Amino acid sequence: MGGDAAGAAAVVSLLPPWLGRAVRGLIGPTAPATVTGAPPAAADGEIVVTYVGHATTLIQLGAVRILTDPVYSERLVVPKRLVAPGIPIEALPPLDIVLVSHGHYDHLDVPTHHRLPDGTIAVVAENLGDLVAPCGYARVIELPWGRSFEHRGVRITALPVKHWGTRNILPDNRGYTGFLIESAAGSVFFPGDTAYFPGFSDYGRRFEIDVAILPIGAYSPPSLRNVHMNPEDAFQAFTDLRARYLVPIHWGTFTISLEPVDEPVTWLADIASHAGAAERVAILRHGESRHFTR
Repeated sequence: MGGDAAGAAAVVSLLPPWLGRAVRGLIGPTAPATVTGAPPAAADGEIVVTYVGHATTLIQLGAVRILTDPVYSERLVVPKRLVAPGIPIEALPPLDIVLVSHGHYDHLDVPTHHRLPDGTIAVVAENLGDLVAPCGYARVIELPWGRSFEHRGVRITALPVKHWGTRNILPDNRGYTGFLIESAAGSVFFPGDTAYFPGFSDYGRRFEIDVAILPIGAYSPPSLRNVHMNPEDAFQAFTDLRARYLVPIHWGTFTISLEPVDEPVTWLADIASHAGAAERVAILRHGESRHFTR
Protein backbone atom coordinates (compact mmCIF):
# COMPACT_ATOMS: atom_id res chain seq x y z
CA MET A 1 0.00 0.00 0.00
CA GLY A 2 2.81 2.41 0.92
CA GLY A 3 4.58 1.66 -2.36
CA ASP A 4 1.40 2.33 -4.32
CA ALA A 5 0.96 5.68 -2.57
CA ALA A 6 4.57 6.63 -3.19
CA GLY A 7 4.25 5.67 -6.85
CA ALA A 8 1.10 7.71 -7.24
CA ALA A 9 2.78 10.69 -5.57
CA ALA A 10 5.72 10.37 -7.95
CA VAL A 11 3.40 10.39 -10.96
CA VAL A 12 1.50 13.41 -9.63
CA SER A 13 4.80 15.28 -9.14
CA LEU A 14 5.46 15.05 -12.89
CA LEU A 15 2.19 16.79 -13.80
CA PRO A 16 1.72 20.54 -14.26
CA PRO A 17 0.98 22.07 -10.82
CA TRP A 18 -2.71 22.78 -11.50
CA LEU A 19 -3.26 19.26 -12.83
CA GLY A 20 -1.36 17.73 -9.93
CA ARG A 21 -3.61 19.58 -7.48
CA ALA A 22 -6.68 18.34 -9.33
CA VAL A 23 -5.47 14.74 -9.23
CA ARG A 24 -4.64 14.98 -5.51
CA GLY A 25 -8.14 16.35 -5.00
CA LEU A 26 -9.53 13.16 -6.53
CA ILE A 27 -7.35 10.45 -5.00
CA GLY A 28 -5.27 12.04 -2.23
CA PRO A 29 -5.57 11.22 1.47
CA THR A 30 -7.84 13.16 3.81
CA ALA A 31 -5.85 15.05 6.43
CA PRO A 32 -7.10 15.35 10.01
CA ALA A 33 -8.68 18.61 11.10
CA THR A 34 -6.46 21.08 12.93
CA VAL A 35 -8.74 20.90 15.99
CA THR A 36 -10.99 17.94 16.71
CA GLY A 37 -13.82 17.27 19.11
CA ALA A 38 -16.72 19.33 20.39
CA PRO A 39 -16.55 23.10 19.86
CA PRO A 40 -16.52 25.61 22.72
CA ALA A 41 -19.92 26.93 23.77
CA ALA A 42 -20.92 30.56 23.45
CA ALA A 43 -21.69 32.62 26.54
CA ASP A 44 -24.70 34.89 26.73
CA GLY A 45 -24.17 37.91 24.50
CA GLU A 46 -21.36 36.20 22.58
CA ILE A 47 -20.96 34.88 19.04
CA VAL A 48 -18.76 31.83 18.43
CA VAL A 49 -17.94 30.72 14.88
CA THR A 50 -16.28 27.35 14.19
CA TYR A 51 -14.96 26.44 10.74
CA VAL A 52 -16.09 22.92 9.89
CA GLY A 53 -14.94 23.08 6.26
CA HIS A 54 -15.82 24.63 2.89
CA ALA A 55 -19.05 26.60 3.57
CA THR A 56 -19.99 24.60 6.67
CA THR A 57 -19.68 26.62 9.87
CA LEU A 58 -21.23 26.33 13.29
CA ILE A 59 -22.52 29.72 14.40
CA GLN A 60 -23.46 30.05 18.06
CA LEU A 61 -25.31 33.20 19.10
CA GLY A 62 -25.53 32.74 22.85
CA ALA A 63 -27.50 29.53 23.33
CA VAL A 64 -28.77 29.35 19.72
CA ARG A 65 -26.79 27.10 17.38
CA ILE A 66 -26.91 27.35 13.58
CA LEU A 67 -25.12 25.12 11.06
CA THR A 68 -24.54 26.54 7.58
CA ASP A 69 -24.52 24.63 4.27
CA PRO A 70 -23.61 21.31 5.94
CA VAL A 71 -21.45 18.92 3.92
CA TYR A 72 -20.01 15.92 5.76
CA SER A 73 -19.66 13.48 2.89
CA GLU A 74 -16.23 12.21 1.87
CA ARG A 75 -16.82 13.21 -1.77
CA LEU A 76 -18.73 15.85 -3.71
CA VAL A 77 -19.75 13.30 -6.35
CA VAL A 78 -16.14 13.35 -7.66
CA PRO A 79 -13.87 15.71 -5.64
CA LYS A 80 -12.60 14.13 -2.42
CA ARG A 81 -12.38 15.85 0.93
CA LEU A 82 -8.86 17.15 1.59
CA VAL A 83 -9.37 17.75 5.31
CA ALA A 84 -11.72 15.99 7.71
CA PRO A 85 -14.64 18.03 9.10
CA GLY A 86 -13.57 20.39 11.86
CA ILE A 87 -16.36 19.11 14.10
CA PRO A 88 -17.13 15.40 13.74
CA ILE A 89 -20.82 14.99 13.06
CA GLU A 90 -21.28 13.01 16.27
CA ALA A 91 -19.68 15.90 18.22
CA LEU A 92 -22.09 18.55 16.96
CA PRO A 93 -24.04 20.16 19.78
CA PRO A 94 -27.86 20.17 19.59
CA LEU A 95 -28.79 22.36 16.64
CA ASP A 96 -31.59 24.90 16.42
CA ILE A 97 -31.38 25.79 12.72
CA VAL A 98 -29.68 24.49 9.60
CA LEU A 99 -29.21 27.05 6.80
CA VAL A 100 -28.94 26.14 3.11
CA SER A 101 -27.96 28.98 0.79
CA HIS A 102 -28.40 27.18 -2.55
CA GLY A 103 -28.60 23.79 -4.16
CA HIS A 104 -25.10 23.17 -5.55
CA TYR A 105 -23.67 19.87 -4.37
CA ASP A 106 -20.87 21.49 -2.38
CA HIS A 107 -23.48 23.40 -0.35
CA LEU A 108 -26.47 21.05 -0.27
CA ASP A 109 -25.40 17.48 0.42
CA VAL A 110 -28.55 15.39 0.93
CA PRO A 111 -26.74 12.44 2.63
CA THR A 112 -25.43 14.87 5.25
CA HIS A 113 -28.93 16.18 5.96
CA HIS A 114 -30.12 12.63 6.59
CA ARG A 115 -27.37 12.28 9.23
CA LEU A 116 -28.17 15.45 11.15
CA PRO A 117 -30.29 15.26 14.31
CA ASP A 118 -34.04 15.04 13.87
CA GLY A 119 -36.12 17.91 15.17
CA THR A 120 -33.97 20.74 13.80
CA ILE A 121 -35.48 23.50 11.67
CA ALA A 122 -34.12 23.88 8.13
CA VAL A 123 -34.18 27.37 6.62
CA VAL A 124 -33.42 27.18 2.91
CA ALA A 125 -33.44 29.26 -0.25
CA GLU A 126 -36.58 29.34 -2.34
CA ASN A 127 -37.56 26.07 -4.07
CA LEU A 128 -35.09 23.91 -2.15
CA GLY A 129 -37.47 22.55 0.46
CA ASP A 130 -38.30 19.34 -1.39
CA LEU A 131 -34.63 18.30 -1.31
CA VAL A 132 -34.36 18.32 2.50
CA ALA A 133 -37.97 17.71 3.58
CA PRO A 134 -37.51 13.88 3.72
CA CYS A 135 -34.47 14.21 6.01
CA GLY A 136 -36.25 14.38 9.37
CA TYR A 137 -36.47 18.11 10.01
CA ALA A 138 -39.16 19.38 12.36
CA ARG A 139 -39.91 22.19 9.89
CA VAL A 140 -38.57 23.31 6.54
CA ILE A 141 -38.83 27.05 5.87
CA GLU A 142 -38.23 28.44 2.37
CA LEU A 143 -37.18 32.08 2.47
CA PRO A 144 -37.55 34.23 -0.66
CA TRP A 145 -35.39 37.35 -0.78
CA GLY A 146 -36.56 39.98 1.68
CA ARG A 147 -38.47 37.56 3.90
CA SER A 148 -37.54 36.73 7.50
CA PHE A 149 -37.99 33.88 9.96
CA GLU A 150 -37.69 34.16 13.74
CA HIS A 151 -36.84 31.46 16.26
CA ARG A 152 -35.72 31.74 19.89
CA GLY A 153 -34.92 35.42 19.57
CA VAL A 154 -32.95 35.05 16.34
CA ARG A 155 -34.18 36.63 13.13
CA ILE A 156 -32.94 35.28 9.79
CA THR A 157 -33.50 37.36 6.66
CA ALA A 158 -32.85 36.21 3.10
CA LEU A 159 -30.87 38.74 1.06
CA PRO A 160 -29.87 38.76 -2.63
CA VAL A 161 -26.33 37.79 -3.58
CA LYS A 162 -24.60 37.31 -6.95
CA HIS A 163 -24.56 33.61 -7.75
CA TRP A 164 -26.93 31.09 -9.33
CA GLY A 165 -29.06 28.27 -8.00
CA THR A 166 -29.41 25.45 -10.51
CA ARG A 167 -29.07 22.04 -8.85
CA ASN A 168 -27.95 20.24 -11.99
CA ILE A 169 -27.11 21.31 -15.54
CA LEU A 170 -30.56 22.30 -16.80
CA PRO A 171 -32.44 25.33 -15.37
CA ASP A 172 -34.72 24.18 -12.56
CA ASN A 173 -35.86 27.36 -10.79
CA ARG A 174 -33.90 26.54 -7.63
CA GLY A 175 -33.25 29.60 -5.50
CA TYR A 176 -30.07 30.97 -3.96
CA THR A 177 -29.66 33.47 -1.16
CA GLY A 178 -27.53 35.04 1.49
CA PHE A 179 -28.65 35.18 5.12
CA LEU A 180 -28.51 37.98 7.67
CA ILE A 181 -28.71 36.50 11.18
CA GLU A 182 -29.63 38.96 13.94
CA SER A 183 -29.90 38.38 17.69
CA ALA A 184 -29.23 40.03 21.03
CA ALA A 185 -25.72 38.52 20.89
CA GLY A 186 -24.95 40.27 17.61
CA SER A 187 -25.39 39.81 13.87
CA VAL A 188 -23.79 37.56 11.27
CA PHE A 189 -23.89 37.80 7.48
CA PHE A 190 -23.54 34.50 5.61
CA PRO A 191 -23.90 34.74 1.80
CA GLY A 192 -23.17 31.11 0.91
CA ASP A 193 -21.56 31.56 -2.51
CA THR A 194 -21.39 34.93 -4.17
CA ALA A 195 -19.37 37.14 -6.46
CA TYR A 196 -18.60 40.70 -5.44
CA PHE A 197 -21.48 43.05 -6.21
CA PRO A 198 -22.72 46.55 -5.20
CA GLY A 199 -25.34 45.08 -2.87
CA PHE A 200 -22.71 44.76 -0.16
CA SER A 201 -22.52 48.55 0.16
CA ASP A 202 -26.30 48.71 0.49
CA TYR A 203 -26.24 46.09 3.26
CA GLY A 204 -23.49 48.00 5.04
CA ARG A 205 -25.69 51.10 5.12
CA ARG A 206 -28.85 49.24 6.15
CA PHE A 207 -27.58 46.77 8.74
CA GLU A 208 -25.15 46.62 11.62
CA ILE A 209 -23.06 43.50 10.94
CA ASP A 210 -20.71 42.11 13.56
CA VAL A 211 -19.30 39.08 11.71
CA ALA A 212 -19.19 38.59 7.93
CA ILE A 213 -18.56 34.96 6.94
CA LEU A 214 -17.36 35.37 3.36
CA PRO A 215 -16.19 32.91 0.67
CA ILE A 216 -12.66 33.51 -0.63
CA GLY A 217 -11.93 30.50 -2.90
CA ALA A 218 -12.82 28.99 -6.28
CA TYR A 219 -11.68 32.00 -8.33
CA SER A 220 -9.33 30.37 -10.84
CA PRO A 221 -9.72 30.45 -13.81
CA PRO A 222 -10.73 34.14 -13.68
CA SER A 223 -14.11 33.45 -15.27
CA LEU A 224 -15.18 31.93 -11.93
CA ARG A 225 -15.19 35.43 -10.44
CA ASN A 226 -18.53 35.92 -12.17
CA VAL A 227 -19.99 33.80 -9.36
CA HIS A 228 -17.24 33.61 -6.68
CA MET A 229 -14.93 36.02 -4.88
CA ASN A 230 -11.17 36.02 -4.62
CA PRO A 231 -9.56 37.36 -1.41
CA GLU A 232 -9.38 40.93 -2.76
CA ASP A 233 -13.08 40.81 -3.62
CA ALA A 234 -13.93 39.37 -0.20
CA PHE A 235 -11.95 42.03 1.65
CA GLN A 236 -13.68 44.74 -0.37
CA ALA A 237 -17.04 43.13 0.45
CA PHE A 238 -16.05 43.11 4.13
CA THR A 239 -15.22 46.81 3.88
CA ASP A 240 -18.48 47.60 2.07
CA LEU A 241 -20.49 45.66 4.65
CA ARG A 242 -18.86 47.72 7.43
CA ALA A 243 -18.57 44.51 9.39
CA ARG A 244 -16.49 44.36 12.55
CA TYR A 245 -14.91 40.98 11.73
CA LEU A 246 -14.35 38.74 8.73
CA VAL A 247 -14.27 34.94 8.83
CA PRO A 248 -13.18 33.43 5.46
CA ILE A 249 -14.74 30.21 4.19
CA HIS A 250 -14.90 28.19 0.94
CA TRP A 251 -11.24 27.25 0.89
CA GLY A 252 -9.02 24.30 1.76
CA THR A 253 -11.62 21.51 1.88
CA PHE A 254 -12.25 20.41 -1.71
CA THR A 255 -10.39 21.00 -4.98
CA ILE A 256 -13.06 22.57 -7.19
CA SER A 257 -10.92 25.18 -8.98
CA LEU A 258 -7.33 25.75 -10.09
CA GLU A 259 -5.74 27.94 -7.41
CA PRO A 260 -3.41 26.30 -4.83
CA VAL A 261 -5.29 25.06 -1.78
CA ASP A 262 -3.80 27.49 0.77
CA GLU A 263 -3.39 30.45 -1.59
CA PRO A 264 -6.70 32.12 -0.63
CA VAL A 265 -5.92 32.42 3.11
CA THR A 266 -2.28 33.41 2.52
CA TRP A 267 -3.41 36.11 0.11
CA LEU A 268 -6.15 37.32 2.46
CA ALA A 269 -3.76 37.50 5.42
CA ASP A 270 -1.39 39.64 3.34
CA ILE A 271 -4.22 41.98 2.30
CA ALA A 272 -5.43 42.34 5.89
CA SER A 273 -1.89 43.00 7.16
CA HIS A 274 -1.27 45.74 4.60
CA ALA A 275 -4.65 47.31 5.43
CA GLY A 276 -3.91 47.30 9.17
CA ALA A 277 -6.87 44.99 9.72
CA ALA A 278 -5.19 41.74 10.73
CA GLU A 279 -6.95 41.72 14.13
CA ARG A 280 -10.32 41.91 12.39
CA VAL A 281 -9.76 38.95 10.05
CA ALA A 282 -10.20 35.61 11.80
CA ILE A 283 -8.59 32.93 9.61
CA LEU A 284 -9.78 29.65 11.10
CA ARG A 285 -8.31 26.29 10.20
CA HIS A 286 -10.62 23.28 10.20
CA GLY A 287 -12.03 22.87 13.69
CA GLU A 288 -10.80 26.22 15.00
CA SER A 289 -13.21 28.62 16.71
CA ARG A 290 -13.29 32.33 17.43
CA HIS A 291 -15.28 34.16 20.10
CA PHE A 292 -16.73 37.56 19.19
CA THR A 293 -18.26 40.08 21.57
CA ARG A 294 -19.58 43.56 20.96
